[in-house]
Parts: sequence; structure tokens; C-alpha cells
Amino acid sequence: MQVIVESKNLEVTKAIREFAEKQARKLSKLSGRITRIRLFLETIPKKRNDPHANTVTYEVEVPGKNVVITSKAVDMYEAIVAATNTAARRMRKQFEKKITKRRSKIEEE
Repeated sequence: MQVIVESKNLEVTKAIREFAEKQARKLSKLSGRITRIRLFLETIPKKRNDPHANTVTYEVEVPGKNVVITSKAVDMYEAIVAATNTAARRMRKQFEKKITKRRSKIEEE
């Protein structure tokens, strides 16, 4: 699994990169079929305590349908954690949907 961290209007420090990669690796526990996770970090420098100042966009590439999540928060770390949790929920839901479809096909036959 490849983790790519990109940014706009923000210098990605080693600490932010490691934190983002650590959070992204949590998703690999849900599905071993994830090929790439791309994180796009964006900040608006003029807005200090605005809840939309920091934006994190996750793009999880899996065979079939890719999952794209956007999260906004005051703090960049909060935005990364929120996006990771949302991505985990979506991946779990997508995985359960796929299993349910398989089971229903077997029961029909």
C-alpha cells in the first residue's frame, strides 16, 4: 500500500507526514486490497479559528469504486483524524455491502 501526502499553502513537516501516514495505515487493517491512499492537506492562512480553515481530502484507491472523503476542522490533526474515521466507516460499509451481495447471489442459486 502506498501513502502519498500532498499539500497546498502548507509545508508538510515530518511530524504531520508521519501522523498522516500512521492514520492512513489504520485503513489497511480493514481491507488488504487498498492499493493507494492519497491525502491532500490544505490550509487557508488568513483564517485562524475558522472551522473550515484546514481541509483534508482522502482518496482511497481500491479495486472497483474509489472512496473520496473531505474533512474540515480548526486543527490539521483533528481534520486528519476525522477524515480517517470517516474513511474507515465508508470502507467498512463498502466491504459489508460487497459481502451481502455475494451471499444473496449464492442464496438465489
